Amino acid sequence: MLITDLLSGIAHSENNLGSMQNGSVVLSHEDDVIYCFSLQLGKVYGIESHVLSPAETKDLYPLMNVDDLYGTLYVPKDGTMDPAGTCTTLSRAATARGATVIENCPVTGIQVSTDDMGVKRVKAVETFHGTIQTPVVVNCAGVWAAKLGEMAGVKVPLVAMHHAYVVTERIEGIQNMPNVRDHDASVYLRLQGDALSVGGYEQNPVFWDKVSDKFAFSLFDLDWDVFMQHIEGAINRVPALEQTGIKSTVCGPESFTADHKPLMGEAPEVRGFFLGCGFNSAGE
Repeated sequence: MLITDLLSGIAHSENNLGSMQNGSVVLSHEDDVIYCFSLQLGKVYGIESHVLSPAETKDLYPLMNVDDLYGTLYVPKDGTMDPAGTCTTLSRAATARGATVIENCPVTGIQVSTDDMGVKRVKAVETFHGTIQTPVVVNCAGVWAAKLGEMAGVKVPLVAMHHAYVVTERIEGIQNMPNVRDHDASVYLRLQGDALSVGGYEQNPVFWDKVSDKFAFSLFDLDWDVFMQHIEGAINRVPALEQTGIKSTVCGPESFTADHKPLMGEAPEVRGFFLGCGFNSAGE
């Protein structure tokens, strides 16, 4: 909601944001006050949301099994954005406004100076193609964010894990359905055209202890022994999935934080060093 508002001005001149506003539902299996709190918090920020009964949820999402639900929180203006399309749009918009985008330019170091008051500040960024003098660095390096932070003397508290999802074959009647988050089952179902992306968060995740500098745009092999728990939860929620094939699988590195909240804003150790990482698979 907020990011689409931020990009609304750009969208008038760029047509490749890749956004889809199909809404979302968060499931509750019992009378849980957190969903009422989320509803009130959403209203404070101007985000439309509704608490639905199981019957109302069934009307909204006919393919969903609602027998074990107490209710749901429905956010009609929620949705998803295509990362590649959004990145391309932002790059074009920035270039049109005078920015220079340099790709395939690994950072090798960050220079930090100390002012007369003893405050550390970003001074420059060292790369394979030379040094760039700048007072500001924004760390959006995903699973490499901790290593980038070390270059500036900043602790970035996140861990890298394997995170997977599968894309199903076509499902009749799934078009325009909202995305689903079932926290009790640790499963999410995200609309992808006339199919679903199915993923989740394991109790026994596979950690990536040694993050490789040469792994960009690469993937891991999917561990079905770990992932099957999500398939079972997804079938319980949308029974039609039991008769639906899997078209493709994706298992890549993602960064996660201890409280499942992203790291955003200026780091306390170094002025001018900003964090935009640790999005817990929700936007890196």
